[in-house]
Amino acid sequence: MKPIIKFMSIAGLLLGFLSGCQQAPDPESEFTLKAGSFNQEDTAIANQFGYSAEPQVFQFAADNTVQSLHYTVYKLNQGEWEVQWTGDQSLSGTRGRIAVYSDSLPAGYTLILQCDNICVKDELRVDDPDFTMPEGSVLSTASLKQEIPFQLNEEIPVLLQRISAENDTILVDLEQFFKPDTFAQHDEVWALTLIFQGSDHSLQLPSKE
Repeated sequence: MKPIIKFMSIAGLLLGFLSGCQQAPDPESEFTLKAGSFNQEDTAIANQFGYSAEPQVFQFAADNTVQSLHYTVYKLNQGEWEVQWTGDQSLSGTRGRIAVYSDSLPAGYTLILQCDNICVKDELRVDDPDFTMPEGSVLSTASLKQEIPFQLNEEIPVLLQRISAENDTILVDLEQFFKPDTFAQHDEVWALTLIFQGSDHSLQLPSKE
C-alpha cells in the first residue's frame, strides 16, 4: 500500500470548507453523520490526489471529545465478517468530510479525509489476485443516505457492496451488515465502517506489497 499522504495546506481549495470546520459546535447538538454532495472543493482536492471519479461523500459534525476516526474494511467469509484492513486517523477539528472511492473494487477503497487544514489520503487495500468478476455478475451498493446521530465508539456501516454471480437485481441494505447470514454463500460482499473515537489512536499503517 502506498503510504498515507497528508497535505497540511492546500491554498485556496479549502477556504469554503475551513469556515465550516472551524465553527464552534452547539454543545446541545448531537454527533451527526450524513451523506454529502460532491462539490467543487472535493473536486479540487481529488485532482490533487489524482482522482477523477466521483466518490461517496460523508460529512460529520461532533465536538472536541471526538479525537480520531477508526475505519475498517470487511469481507464476508462463510457468512461472517472478516477484517481486511483497519486504521486510525487523528481529527484536527469538529467537522469534516470523508470521500470514499470504490472504483478499484475488489482491490479495495481509497479514503480522503478533510478536516480543518489537513487532508489525509489512505488506500485501504484488500488485494485478492485470484479474484475476477464473474461473467454476468451484478454489483449492488448500499450507502448511508439519511442523517443519523452517533455516539463515541459506535461502529457505523456506511458502505456495503455485493457482487452476485447470479444475474439478479436484489438490492442490498446497510442493515444487512448486522445480519451477514442474509447473503448467499457464493456472494462476494465488502463493508466499510467508521468509528468516531474519544482518544487519539492515530497510527501509521503498515505497507502492503
